[in-house]
Amino acid sequence: MTSGRPAGRPPGRAHPRRTLRLAVFDLDGTLKVPFSPWRYLHEALGVEHLAAVYRARFFAGDIDYWEWARLDAALWKGVELARVEDIFRGSPYRPGVDEIFALLNRHRVPTAIISSGLDVHVRQVAGDLGVEHTLSNELVVREGRLTGQVLVKVTEDSKGGAMAGLRQELGARPEECLAVGDGTADVDLFAQAGLAIAVCPRDDRVRQAADVTIEDGDLRAILPLLCKHFALGAAS
Repeated sequence: MTSGRPAGRPPGRAHPRRTLRLAVFDLDGTLKVPFSPWRYLHEALGVEHLAAVYRARFFAGDIDYWEWARLDAALWKGVELARVEDIFRGSPYRPGVDEIFALLNRHRVPTAIISSGLDVHVRQVAGDLGVEHTLSNELVVREGRLTGQVLVKVTEDSKGGAMAGLRQELGARPEECLAVGDGTADVDLFAQAGLAIAVCPRDDRVRQAADVTIEDGDLRAILPLLCKHFALGAAS
């Protein structure tokens, strides 16, 4: 089901049709079904019971985001990188992902993934879909194994700044951009896009900030929207 959510955004913001100069996507919960790659990896490696303690401490305000990330990554110390890659390869894509990127790549639209997830996963997806620009948190690897360290490059409140920098680099005005996400961290992306799309949002603030909400997770609903709002050819 697809529903428009114009509240909080001027109607017809992307009209008349404009050139699409940048398409920015969140990854987890947006392009793929699982909403947290951290939790997905914890569960696969059998350490979710330990990670749940750190998660509770973060949401209680006892530790900050950087400490939470450090503690989480330490649970994976010594795990082979190849095993982590295999785990993420099993993470399912949402329907319609291939069609969306086939259209964008056919029209040579610059694409980006800005994720507070993990670079191992983001690199895989970027390779699968032909994404040009990526930004995520980096797991430190030595001799083919995780060291238990992470370099935090994207937090829940830094995605907007990352998109602004990329827009400036590419010379793209907000009305020439697409943003697609599922979480409150993506609201800052939506504010910089002529067309903002929420996918299975877990918070009403995300729905209210988006132009369109896709409640069933089928990204094929985006295809006619791209052709309606931007100067792209037919979706077929």
